[in-house]
Amino acid sequence: MKYNCIITALVMLTCIGINAQSQLRVRLEKHVYTLANDSLRGRYAGSDDAAKAALYILQQWREIGVTPYNGDSYIHTFDNYKNIVGIIEGSTPALKDEYIVVGAHYDHLGSSDETVYNGADDNASGVAAITEMARLLKAKQLGRSIILVAFDAEEIGLVGSGAFMKNALFPTGSIKLMLSVDMVGWYKTSGNVEYQGVGTLLNGKEALLKSEFVPQGLNVTTQKFENSIFTATDTEAFAISGIPTLAVTTGTKSPYHKPEDDANLIDYEGMEMITTHLANIVAYFSVQNGTIASGKFASKHRAASKKFEIGVMAGYGSNYQYYTAGAVNGKPAPSFHAGITSQFNMGIFAIRPEVYYERINAKHPDGKISTNNITVPLNMVVQTPPSVIGGGGFDVYLGGYYSYMFNGWQEGSNSGFFSHYNSYEAGINWGFDVRVANLKFGINARQALTRFTINKNRDGAHIRNNRTFFTLGWIF
Repeated sequence: MKYNCIITALVMLTCIGINAQSQLRVRLEKHVYTLANDSLRGRYAGSDDAAKAALYILQQWREIGVTPYNGDSYIHTFDNYKNIVGIIEGSTPALKDEYIVVGAHYDHLGSSDETVYNGADDNASGVAAITEMARLLKAKQLGRSIILVAFDAEEIGLVGSGAFMKNALFPTGSIKLMLSVDMVGWYKTSGNVEYQGVGTLLNGKEALLKSEFVPQGLNVTTQKFENSIFTATDTEAFAISGIPTLAVTTGTKSPYHKPEDDANLIDYEGMEMITTHLANIVAYFSVQNGTIASGKFASKHRAASKKFEIGVMAGYGSNYQYYTAGAVNGKPAPSFHAGITSQFNMGIFAIRPEVYYERINAKHPDGKISTNNITVPLNMVVQTPPSVIGGGGFDVYLGGYYSYMFNGWQEGSNSGFFSHYNSYEAGINWGFDVRVANLKFGINARQALTRFTINKNRDGAHIRNNRTFFTLGWIF
């Protein structure tokens, strides 16, 4: 009897411990299953289904005790979209008016015909994690206040996080750190949770890997900066404003942007460990006195906000010669250029001085012409603001150029070349670029206004060069 009682007591204590330990997991699972349910039809930004998801989120935050950011309202409305914003106030007088923002987007791709894109990993998992992180933080001693944000309209271009910063809900200078939790539901498959951007923080890597912060069994990896030019998350608008950022993810090994991204495939045990770690490191950074920023940023974030930038650019295309008289022009011949591009940014306007080496070829009735040129374009640029599309966007430009031909030959001979052809050229330069982070590609055209020939040809015509290039560049 005595031993049976002892065994029963041990079993009960074990069950109580397991039950207490798994309550976090149960709540995470509940949130993901609710937000990724077929009934919400994929939570497309601005839809009634997204509004239902928003209502569920703010109800959970209210229950936890997260304070509405705006009196009695959690809703930050912009255009037809809604961010959900709450605050957990810090308790240290010297720090409580400074903030750490922790965000996760709650919108997804919606539905198409009878196919629903539920977005369990992307990003019901992130919303669930920051919701339960908030519950854990309520039981911790915080210095800085925590701003909790469920962003809308991430999937259509990081619109929600952009509006949060553009509308200045909180003074930019008072936000000391931002974490974006985006897709954290496939830990078991990925084998790690990665924090991208530790280089933006002083001793960021060391803090994230402190043994007392990392739950047993969790593999935390770090990346100095967000480097991918093809992906972005809600850190963009904050990083461009000079705020240190951490992008938290288990990667894209889930059925990313596919109908199969469902709640039954999520690793809730992994999410439990990640949520615990999040709460630990947010609490840690909340109590660090002084600056926690390193002053360093990812190149794709830094380039988007710089007043001056420089890079390399190359172009390949063709040149043809325009005849000022007669009905026939010259045929195109392959040409190329390579050199240095720079830009002085003034919001949507910019000035772009450049210097290129050009190899210009032309088909001529008396034989093929080739010239080596130094060309200096100067353009006025109209561009999409960096704060709208993060480190990407597009621009159009128009200006002039001057070109000096320091060498030239016709049919392989340079004898007497400059007695027939001018050594300088000036004209109009225009084109457009598409930019993805540091990478630029586009089309550039130059049309000469000056004569290439010194004397008229036998038809009484002068010749002018006209060239078009497909361009590719890298901005440092």
